[in-house]
Amino acid sequence: MKAAPEALGLIAGSGALPREIAEARRAAGDRCFIIALEGACGAWVEAHPHERLAAGRAGAIFAALRRAGVRRVAFAGGFLRPRLRALRFDWTGLRMVFRAARLMRRGDDGLLRGLAEIFAEQGFELVGAAELLPEAVARPGLLAGPAPSAEDLADARRAARIVAALGPLDVGQGAVVARGLCLAVEAIEGTDLLLERLAALPAARRASAPAPSGALFKGRKPGQDSRLDLPAIGPRTLEKVAAAGLKGVALEAGGTLILEAGACLELADRLGLFVYGLELSPHPESGERV
Repeated sequence: MKAAPEALGLIAGSGALPREIAEARRAAGDRCFIIALEGACGAWVEAHPHERLAAGRAGAIFAALRRAGVRRVAFAGGFLRPRLRALRFDWTGLRMVFRAARLMRRGDDGLLRGLAEIFAEQGFELVGAAELLPEAVARPGLLAGPAPSAEDLADARRAARIVAALGPLDVGQGAVVARGLCLAVEAIEGTDLLLERLAALPAARRASAPAPSGALFKGRKPGQDSRLDLPAIGPRTLEKVAAAGLKGVALEAGGTLILEAGACLELADRLGLFVYGLELSPHPESGERV
């Protein structure tokens, strides 16, 4: 009897990315089994083979993946840091609780790397979203909207240097620069709230960089594990970029995802925002990406 083809295991959080991966795998004729984390994954998952499980039920998650014939696993979507006291642990999860507590004290990169280690110890191979959804990866050059000016590109590159400089501190994946001035840096609030905060900034505080001016840059932190948490934008990001009075978005080419790409790039054209894939190269002395 011929064995069933190996399935991809998808640990699915919130947002559009896990759905796009699942639908792309199905369209390609590949098997995909989804662990829909309680409180994160939407109703779309009902159309795919899945189990809904709490994050604390580690034993049940590993067992479900093995029953489905999974060897390769991908994490996709947004994951809020859970409160340990609120988690419902099974026996395997309970045995990991002290390790989980140590992971929770790390930054986001440290937490994700720790989870990757746990899955590897259980015999699973991690695969990144870029490998599964290559058509969503930002390409170099102008992707949508009007061509950015030399000043716009200078702002984008300065924002990229800020992200690179803060990367070792595990701060965030984005920054906004307008006319050479840093207006905002992404931290734990995420891109949407960063842009909302910028939109609420009094005009007097932006007097030296009035709207419309400036660019949001999104890119990987130096040393970030690309299998676990690639930066991404989607249509809602562009709506908030426009509301914040910026001229466009620069994305690390090859290191950032564009979700709902068709709708996203069409919206950029309508809003008159540039979306540009910025090629970064290592600084010859420091290794900083610029």
